[in-house]
Amino acid sequence: MKNETTFTWAAGVALLLFAALFFCNDLGKFPILQWDEARYVNNSVEILRNGHWLDFRMDGQIDTWNFKPPLVLWLQVLSMKIWGATEWGVRFPTVLAGIGIVMLLFGFSVKVLQSPRIGLITGLFFLASSGFIGPHMGRTADLDAVQTFFTTLYSLLFIRYLLEGQHPRNTFALLGALLVIAFLCKGMPGLLLLPYLFIISLLHGNYKKVLLTKYLYLFGVVALLLCAGYYLLRDLNHPGYWEMVKKSEFNRFSGKGVEWHIQPASFYVDNFVASKRYFPLIYLLPLTLSAFFFLGAERLRKVFIYLWVIVAGYLIFISIPPVKLEWYDAPLYPFFALLFGIAVSEGASKLAGQFKIPAAATSLALVITLACCYLPYRHIWQKVQYAPEKMSDFEWEGVFIRQLQEAHPDWLDYVILKQVKHPEHLDQVKFYQKTFEYRFHAPITVENDPQQIRPGRRVLVSQPALSDSIRSRFPAAVVQFETAFGKLWEIRE
Repeated sequence: MKNETTFTWAAGVALLLFAALFFCNDLGKFPILQWDEARYVNNSVEILRNGHWLDFRMDGQIDTWNFKPPLVLWLQVLSMKIWGATEWGVRFPTVLAGIGIVMLLFGFSVKVLQSPRIGLITGLFFLASSGFIGPHMGRTADLDAVQTFFTTLYSLLFIRYLLEGQHPRNTFALLGALLVIAFLCKGMPGLLLLPYLFIISLLHGNYKKVLLTKYLYLFGVVALLLCAGYYLLRDLNHPGYWEMVKKSEFNRFSGKGVEWHIQPASFYVDNFVASKRYFPLIYLLPLTLSAFFFLGAERLRKVFIYLWVIVAGYLIFISIPPVKLEWYDAPLYPFFALLFGIAVSEGASKLAGQFKIPAAATSLALVITLACCYLPYRHIWQKVQYAPEKMSDFEWEGVFIRQLQEAHPDWLDYVILKQVKHPEHLDQVKFYQKTFEYRFHAPITVENDPQQIRPGRRVLVSQPALSDSIRSRFPAAVVQFETAFGKLWEIRE
């Protein structure tokens, strides 16, 4: 018993440190990324500055781009109050969610599956999820990682109830609360695992403990009313909000208006390989089905079946609509990891038993896991190392602003000039403009039109064509600071 407790603590601490390394390494060095992260953090910064907690603002006006519920943005605001209005500050809730998923999987394995070894192997496989540990998920200030934490939490809590059937009132009250929280992270996607939880409740031997429990309906209705009440409140506060939500969310099922996001049915499976989101583990995942032949414990067999129902059902569901975005696969990775954790741990135990060396089961499981995860680990480690030369030229302004601040922290009176076709493309530089104003009272401005540049100002430029234009219009202009990612011009007559 003492040895098992020691192993449990050692495994938990090792996973925590490993997770912190992957999720936190160089996190604050990466500039804010364009598109979704840049938009969300602008909303968060405006809440921080102006206190509009319900109506998201962009440049002081109600944002007509972001229709998501506010919980993650609120967490980012609270985080910035603690850590500061920086890249690290807005990303900390995401990192906390990623590390939280690792520890949640470990805790479920220890408490419910009664196997610290499964918990360790599961955590290691989750940390090999390249699709999760990267942009738009586990290392940027987007919404998906936090939502995935809560969808994973309520799913595992429901599975535990199926297995143990204890405290139905408290369990369904907590499940209802978690559903509302998951919804408040990003909206309807937080509820998309519910059909598969219903299916596994039917597969369970005693489905009556779910379907005939009054607390299911009581707290289910309360959760539904709270989610609907949020939309009603927003629509009352901002008339027309619900129509914009429907247009934004339901167009994803029809493809109308977002034709550039239409993808083939194989999009997610292809991405697991082509974009290395789950390579090469996606090829090995079907091999876990062999666990059906050697899983002896009834509890493990049931959980294994439940996991496959969730994985297969959700993957099929997101593959059907014409509109597909790569981060829609976020909820899959924790369940992938559990499938591997159970199969590898129990397979190693079976193999060690056949060779009559049961004490070697954990070592054998670790060897198999590290062999499977070596390539994903190497790929993830390369991704989490900040290398500005690998940044898209569309995000060079963020790189250069950080370089300028490090070299000359008191130079905070310039114009950021970036010529774009759509105003949303200025979101990254506006984050720095607003946070520098908040932190330093810096009089930085953002300009899209080169013709508005006048003598007597400093101008920060990362687009080479704009630097050529400045040199042509203002022959006396001089470069005060320069790197491979931009120039700071002093405009002279």
